[in-house]
Amino acid sequence: MKFVCFVLLAVGLFACSPEESGRREAYFLSVSDSLWLDRSSLTERLGGDDMPDALLQFLPERQVRTDAIRYRSEDPQGNAVTASGIVVYPADGMFKGVVVGQHYSIGADRESPSARMAVVESLLALFGYVVIAPDFIGFGATADLPQTYIHAESTGRVTADMVFAAREYMAGKGMPVEEEMYVVGYSQGGYSALAFAKTAEEQYPDDMPLRHVFAGGGPYVPESMFNLFIEKDVLENPSTVLLAITGFDYADGLNLDYVKVFQEPLLSQYEDCVFGKKHTLSEMERLLGTDRLSDILHPDLFLPERNSEFNKIYRSLAANNLTGWTPETPVLLVHGTGDGTVPFVNAQTAYNSFKARGCTVRLIPVPGGDHRETGIAFFLTVLQQLT
Repeated sequence: MKFVCFVLLAVGLFACSPEESGRREAYFLSVSDSLWLDRSSLTERLGGDDMPDALLQFLPERQVRTDAIRYRSEDPQGNAVTASGIVVYPADGMFKGVVVGQHYSIGADRESPSARMAVVESLLALFGYVVIAPDFIGFGATADLPQTYIHAESTGRVTADMVFAAREYMAGKGMPVEEEMYVVGYSQGGYSALAFAKTAEEQYPDDMPLRHVFAGGGPYVPESMFNLFIEKDVLENPSTVLLAITGFDYADGLNLDYVKVFQEPLLSQYEDCVFGKKHTLSEMERLLGTDRLSDILHPDLFLPERNSEFNKIYRSLAANNLTGWTPETPVLLVHGTGDGTVPFVNAQTAYNSFKARGCTVRLIPVPGGDHRETGIAFFLTVLQQLT
């Protein structure tokens, strides 16, 4: 008996502490809202009549629960923050697996997962999955902070912390979830899916085993995409350029002089437009009143030698490229060849890079597909793979 006690004590003394393994003592803080939803009420929260029939016909009748939680995380500078997100799971407790669902590009806080109590990926809960969906820095509990749009490190960190918090929360309810996960996301969510996979594999290889990454329509190569936008000038969604620039400024501490970045009237409006969190992307674009990059960004951007502020932005664009690593998890990319919002070159470049590194990666091009059409095709592909 004394020997057994000694062994147990030794294990406790020499085991790694949460801090030594990169983890905190506890992540979960509180529940801020809870809802019981069925197929109809869940889809209503995601657009109701706008949901395509091609998707609706595959959804089973099932009751799910959505819990909005708050948890410990960090801002891009490493300061402690209270972040938020949702955990969506079958009400019957019969779990098929775990999905990390990364939301698409949003501008208004009312669009965030914890505000809507739903995200497109939460439809997978109808099929038995526990879906973990972070708001990301800039929404929900951190709505007072700028959005860290397509910032790989911050996105990966806040998602990983959400996963730890969700596990703690579900275990506390007597409903523990398995550690292996699928990662799913489209548009910004596609970028965020790869960003989280990179964080999970590099920083938490033992704590966060991944089964498969499904990424669609994502801006994985921001610098190349930005160059295409400059060449084309006319953009389908110019608001995303504002989100990227202001997000890099905050997350990477660029300290931009916006007089050298934006033109009027945007120069006088961008703070309310982006930081107010009142406007959706389409509302932002109506405020912009133009779809031309040359109408909103400083003329120096289009010169052979850009000014110092654009050089800072380009360094951040390059630093947040997601093709410079070697995924160990199988990756499926889906992208429309006619996508004018996030050009197809993003997926082709990511595929070529991962393939050259010996990764298990597959690219499904959607011929002629625009950003919205391909989003539907992407999610139907995910359903085929996971159900």
